[in-house]
Amino acid sequence: MSTSIALDGVGGQGVRVIAGVMGALLARMGKQVTILYDYDSSVRGSMSDAFVIFDDAPIANPVVEEADILLKLANKGHLRIRGRKVVTDLGLGGEGQEQIPFASLGSEHFGKELFGNMIALGRLLRLAGIDFDEAAIRDSLPARFKDENVGAIRFGYDLTDAQIARLAAAAPPSRFEMNDAALAPGDVRGVAAGFGVATGSEVGD
Repeated sequence: MSTSIALDGVGGQGVRVIAGVMGALLARMGKQVTILYDYDSSVRGSMSDAFVIFDDAPIANPVVEEADILLKLANKGHLRIRGRKVVTDLGLGGEGQEQIPFASLGSEHFGKELFGNMIALGRLLRLAGIDFDEAAIRDSLPARFKDENVGAIRFGYDLTDAQIARLAAAAPPSRFEMNDAALAPGDVRGVAAGFGVATGSEVGD
C-alpha cells in the first residue's frame, strides 16, 4: 500500500533537501519512489513544495491529492491539499495538529538552526513507519555535516508524543506568532522559534 507525503514551505527552508534525502533513502531500501517538486524561481521566500510517494509495488500515479502526512513549514505556503496527519512548525498548526520547534531544536542540540530540517525528516520517517537504517541514511546524505545530519535525523525519529507536547509548551513564541501579534496586537501564548532558512547547499554538499 502506497504512502504519500506532502511538504509545504518557502524557498530557503530545505523542503527540496528533505524530499530528496527521503527519496534517496527509500530507493536504497528497495522501495518504489516518486518525487515531484513545485517551486518558484526565487531562491528564498517564495513557495516551495514537494510530494513523495513510496510503495513496495510500482507507483501508477505520482500525483498527491490527499497526503497521508503533510509537513507544513511556513505560513506563506500555497499548498491546499489536505493531510490525514499534519505536522507543522510551531505557531502554524491548528487544533489536533502536531507542532514541533524544528529550528530551535536544531540550534539547541546541533549548533545551527539549519539542522531543524533534518529533525523534521526524522519525524517524517517515524510517522511513515520507515525503519531507521543508519547505513542507508548515511549513503543518502550529502558529504558535509554527515554526522550532525544523522544525529538530527535520529533526534527527530526518536521524539515521542509526550516529548513533543513538552517542547511545545516550553518554547518561546514563534516568529509566526510574533508576526500575527504585530498585525493584531494581543497576548501571544508561546510555542517556538520558527523554522530556519537553510538551503540545500547549507545542509551539506
